[in-house]
Amino acid sequence: MYFSDYNDNITFSNEWDGTLKVEGKGLVCAEDLNASPGRFKPEEYTALEFTKGITRVTKGFIEAFTSMECLEIAFSVKSIERTPELDNFLITNNVLIRGEYNSLAERLAKELGLRFLHCDIFLCWTRSSPSGNYDGYYENTKRTLCFRLDGPPYIYRQIFTPGISAGSNGGADLRDELPEDFYVGCDLDGFTYNLPLICEEAIMQNKQLGRFLKISNQRLGKK
Repeated sequence: MYFSDYNDNITFSNEWDGTLKVEGKGLVCAEDLNASPGRFKPEEYTALEFTKGITRVTKGFIEAFTSMECLEIAFSVKSIERTPELDNFLITNNVLIRGEYNSLAERLAKELGLRFLHCDIFLCWTRSSPSGNYDGYYENTKRTLCFRLDGPPYIYRQIFTPGISAGSNGGADLRDELPEDFYVGCDLDGFTYNLPLICEEAIMQNKQLGRFLKISNQRLGKK
């Protein structure tokens, strides 16, 4: 975790897969690259993600990530200050652009002729107990709808099972494959049939998933 020395609203979290997540609210600029603690090295990251809450990115920030292969832009981002240098950087490195449909991310990919992949969609957290009585053993499950360039989408289940004793943890990472056309004619209510009943309330309130299903079907002429 790093903190911008320039703007208290901006923080950075680094993921195990080489992704740097830019988190906070409002504007992100080149001055935010002065971050602490330690020495912040943007050139070490292969993926850059602007998360929900970021609204604008000015010139000089993205270009610092010279090893970037993937750029994910949240729906909340309405402006990225583009320069010929930035456009050339993205094209030369054949950067994969990720984001939502009808967003700045998709428009950027189309204008530059770059690959576009819809961003993954967090679905819900659930808690359950195989024994049914929560007698010290239970499962916390995070579900995410994931997309990929070379295959059908899937629901990624990350299961965490804290034990009774301190420091005792288990779990599993599982994939529930979906048909390539799972979204055809599907709304939020229909999507719930892919998941346990315990997920229904969260799914029905998921605005990001709702946007994806609506736009996907509009493009197919289904709704």
